[in-house]
Amino acid sequence: MTDETVMSVLLIEDNSADARILREQYKTAKRTGLFERILDRSGFESVEFTHEETVDGGTARLREGTYDVVLLDLQLPDSEGAETVDAVVDVDPNVPIVVLTGMPEQRLGGEAVARGAQDYLVKGELTPEMVLLTVQYAIKRKKTERTLRRRTNQLAILNRLTRHDVRNDVSLILGRASELTDHVDPRGQSILEEIRQSGTHVLELTDMIGEALDAMADDRDSLGDVDLEEILRDEVEKATRLYGGAEVTLGSVPETSVKANKLLSSVVANLINNGVLYNDKETPTVHVDAVADGDTVTIRVADNGTGIPKHHREAVFAENTKGAESTGLGVGLTLAHRLVTQFGGEISIEDNDPEGTVFLVSLRRTTDSSGAV
Repeated sequence: MTDETVMSVLLIEDNSADARILREQYKTAKRTGLFERILDRSGFESVEFTHEETVDGGTARLREGTYDVVLLDLQLPDSEGAETVDAVVDVDPNVPIVVLTGMPEQRLGGEAVARGAQDYLVKGELTPEMVLLTVQYAIKRKKTERTLRRRTNQLAILNRLTRHDVRNDVSLILGRASELTDHVDPRGQSILEEIRQSGTHVLELTDMIGEALDAMADDRDSLGDVDLEEILRDEVEKATRLYGGAEVTLGSVPETSVKANKLLSSVVANLINNGVLYNDKETPTVHVDAVADGDTVTIRVADNGTGIPKHHREAVFAENTKGAESTGLGVGLTLAHRLVTQFGGEISIEDNDPEGTVFLVSLRRTTDSSGAV
């Protein structure tokens, strides 16, 4: 059984002098108390080295057991350059790697990091503190990387369930509801319309959630310049088609772009849907507009619903919260909050006049009609 208080280090280095220097760095750190001060929270109390002089020997060790970190020279008898990192990663993609480079080959350190190493050390500049900190950070970064990979896989599963299972069941409900149209009285027709509206809303939410999960799992959806007027116009038009009994209008919008991505449409759609679906008025109304102030643009989504008490406004964006007095859609508002935060913006709530709620989404402004910021 592995002793978790011992840092297990696999040193792959063909130069015996360099290997000896690295061992001495750890001995010095231990003798001076530096080891305990730096690694106090990591749980390690000592270091155990396993030394191999070739990449073949090192990878054989990795196949036999696990190590907390690999210190890897980039110039070995049987491998040279950043391809040496590939050989180690192919055998154990989960082990943290710190590459060792000489001054003339320091540029290889950056390339090695790009190919899977966590960091690099320049042999001629080693100090006990530098070695310990670099190794410690490498172990932490790799642990974080594994956690993110696991969460990404979980998000992918959730994405498939949302888009496939939920959509299939809701589509079946909507189909069966349509078949009942000719078999119910006028009161039943009103109920069927509510079923169709709610079912359609659930389908839209699955799209929104799927897009949000895609963004969380894929760095390709990075921030860029998004045309604000186009986003707001499209979402207002979509809501107008979807909610025939409501009044959804678009007011003035500055000709500008904001720092966001395509998921801004999901934020706006959710706030509009929230204003229509969780509204006790005979004719729900939602008005959307935006104002620019310096380098910030604020989107306003105002409804005529029951409003949200001031003491409850921060809670509506929290996990497992369903809005004021359970009238809001918690998961949608939580996702909207997360996305706006990812954009570097802020979302807040204030009272509408004379009644209702106004959601405010403040984003960074990028350009106006003349191209100026």
